Amino acid sequence: MAAALSVVLWSPASRAQSAVKVPQVGKPSVSAEQYKPVVGRYGGRMVRDVLGEPKSFNPITAGETSTTDYTDRMFEGLTRADPFSGLIVPHIAESFSVADDKVTWTFVLRKDVRFNDGSPLTAKDVEFTWNELVYDNKRPANAKDPRWPNSTRDIAKVDGKAIEVTAIDDYTVKVVTASPTALLPRWMGQAILPEKVYGPFARDGTFGGELGSDAKPEEIVSSGPWMLKEYLRGNRVVLKRNPKYWQKDAAGNTLPYLDDMVFRVAGNTNIMLINFQQGTTDSYSLPSGREVPILRPEQEKGNYTLWQIGPDYGTMFMALNMNLDAAAKGRIPAHKVEWFRDQRFRRAVSHAVDRSALIRNVLRSMGHALPAPFTVAPGPLTHDGFTVPEFNPELAKKLLADMGFTPGPKGVLVDKEGRELAFSLTTNAGNATRETYAEFIRKDLENIGMKVNFLPLEFNLLVDKMDNSQDWEAMIMGFTGGLEPNDGANFWRSDARLHLWWPNQAKPSFDWERRIDEIFDVGLKELDPVKRRAIYREWIDIVVAEQPVVYLVTNERVVAIRNKFGNLFPSQAPTLPAFHNELEIFVLEGK
Repeated sequence: MAAALSVVLWSPASRAQSAVKVPQVGKPSVSAEQYKPVVGRYGGRMVRDVLGEPKSFNPITAGETSTTDYTDRMFEGLTRADPFSGLIVPHIAESFSVADDKVTWTFVLRKDVRFNDGSPLTAKDVEFTWNELVYDNKRPANAKDPRWPNSTRDIAKVDGKAIEVTAIDDYTVKVVTASPTALLPRWMGQAILPEKVYGPFARDGTFGGELGSDAKPEEIVSSGPWMLKEYLRGNRVVLKRNPKYWQKDAAGNTLPYLDDMVFRVAGNTNIMLINFQQGTTDSYSLPSGREVPILRPEQEKGNYTLWQIGPDYGTMFMALNMNLDAAAKGRIPAHKVEWFRDQRFRRAVSHAVDRSALIRNVLRSMGHALPAPFTVAPGPLTHDGFTVPEFNPELAKKLLADMGFTPGPKGVLVDKEGRELAFSLTTNAGNATRETYAEFIRKDLENIGMKVNFLPLEFNLLVDKMDNSQDWEAMIMGFTGGLEPNDGANFWRSDARLHLWWPNQAKPSFDWERRIDEIFDVGLKELDPVKRRAIYREWIDIVVAEQPVVYLVTNERVVAIRNKFGNLFPSQAPTLPAFHNELEIFVLEGK
């Protein structure tokens, strides 16, 4: 059966194998057995704060959470991940199966799924989305616009070849891969768009500019539970209930129950806290333990509950720009790129950072030191036995001395040519936790003779530097995690556009990058989950040894939610843990 090839099993019990113990400050997440939603009532809204403005409303080009916060709610794919088991299960496909050859898959679509303009979602829309939007294979030779970016395009390749997606009839899709892969069902969670609306833009090469942040609500045709109602720049994004949505509750009522989902654009995380305390918003994700003594005693008075959901699946790291192409174009000094490309330099940074101080002083004990991805949060591919690099400033100084750095006249190290060991460090402005990380790390690095200029930037400007200009030196960044390493192939593969330290490489610039490419190729095609786990173990070994990015910490997820809502069942799901079933959430009577 298809599901047997994509089984991903995990449970909260696995958390204890790898997570650092933290104080219990909130109500624990629920299990699948405790998930028992009731029939709700229509009306009301849920209000939350977000930091960033949406870069667009385009689910194909989206690569940042400031966009996917909305597109993931407005568009849907054929499959989804179950929030309790992690299994990939049918969604707008009612079933899927794989043939005996293990490369031919059949997806049977539901016949009750419609776009919000009333038209049916059919196999032709699936074929169009994959072939013309994801792979962009009908671009005209004279197209003026550049090829639009797409994360799925970076990931969904087998033996370097795109998957073949064909509509067999109105509600049957055939998918063929070059070799067997356990991940095909996961990839089919790609958002589906209507051919009749977006086909013309794909065929004249201009789709990358469609569905921008200035798009009018009526221009966005999608099949998800939510539709864009309004976007007021600098103020809020409002999504409204899609009355044509296909999912129903136990009584046959159309979901979702809430009329609106309101996302207020806040200037920073401190404003987010104040807004929640004043009752302006309905939920608040605690960025650290600093907020626990502020919120925990006020739960009854404020009519909310703290939910403690476990270690975050995301990763927080410091990256150094190792891009020789960017240096050749004058976007970053070449000598700094050469420093950063030396493993001893990256190891020195890693040994200079006091992660325990970050947990103690920034996260206030509500966090975990992070040696590498897939080493803390629970999952089938979580690996133990990896220790966090030792906080050892003297070892860091020795590594830099081995590179030829010597003390300069102002207490700053200089290289063999007499250039100060100085660089700029950035992160997204307004995220108080990341800004505080940066200040602690700056001081740690200055203690070993580095001169660090901290320069926070507006989030979309920072994303532009990552994706386009690549004129940055060092940054503190976080990436969304999950249960599947290959979901991060667009970060780890050397030719991928999100390969942060040097994206879109023509060929790997390090032998270890080449080996990681090979590991992801092999892991993609291995069907045995036990063997897959062993394959990815080597990848983590390389990450720990080479420090392509310096992993820092991850937080313990604690969310405060108003008690005004029914059907709240927070789980340890990697994404939307508190609101994985937000279609069923409703405002309790009298609230």
